[in-house]
Amino acid sequence: MNQISEPGTTFGGSWTEKKLEILERYIDAYTTALKNKPFKLIYIDAFAGTGYVESQDKDAEDFIHGSAARAVGITDRAFDKLIFIEKDQSRCLELENLRQKHSYRDIQIENVDSNDYLKNLHKDWRKYRGVLFLDPFATQVQWSTIETIASFNALDTWILFPTYAVARMLPRSKKPDDIRPGWAKRLTIVFGDESWRNLYQISPQLNLFGTVEHERASGVNGLIDIYKSKLESLFQDRFLSKSRTLKNSKNSALFEFLFCVGNPSGITPAKRIAKHILERI
Repeated sequence: MNQISEPGTTFGGSWTEKKLEILERYIDAYTTALKNKPFKLIYIDAFAGTGYVESQDKDAEDFIHGSAARAVGITDRAFDKLIFIEKDQSRCLELENLRQKHSYRDIQIENVDSNDYLKNLHKDWRKYRGVLFLDPFATQVQWSTIETIASFNALDTWILFPTYAVARMLPRSKKPDDIRPGWAKRLTIVFGDESWRNLYQISPQLNLFGTVEHERASGVNGLIDIYKSKLESLFQDRFLSKSRTLKNSKNSALFEFLFCVGNPSGITPAKRIAKHILERI
């Protein structure tokens, strides 16, 4: 099978540290809020990497703690179970080092595709509450996976939407039908339907040959709005409209950091905490 290449980005800049700080602040507040509750607390990192991130800041340490290492480091009310999912085998070996370092903790490492694992995850969600971090490199998260997660009613979910990668698949001056077939298929998997085609409108000006052309709206707000609208339809009141745009050093949008509440009974406090953190970091 031919592999479909797609635009990606690099990790390790200040935006990475900001993303990780937002996540860490939230899981710290989350576990404290449920400190005296009877639920078992679970943390799932769907694209766990190695547990550490190489910094691009020459003045910083060579590595910063990644999401997996930060979740393990929450100890005031530690997670009862941590699941790290990573498709790359070499990264899983690095995660194994993290697990051995904390051998007293219940850490599970899964060397599988995150979409497959999450769509086949079966637990008695009446006993569990937790946080799920979806941190793809590009467009790996499928909409069908998001639908499965929403049905759990148990996992507060942080989603890193790949703004840059999606925008690169959507040329400004072409018809939707002119997009590479492989990319069009991938976009439909990410959005769950062909709603992404709504980004293209008929250009107000005819081309040199007097024929009609289509043009994608400038900027990235349109595609983010479409994805947010779909999340709101799926999660309803559990979706937080406030999000955070993560940009690179050139001020280009790379990702949109989105939040959805797991259990409906926790909507008010979860959204209040997440909104507070997003506005202050």
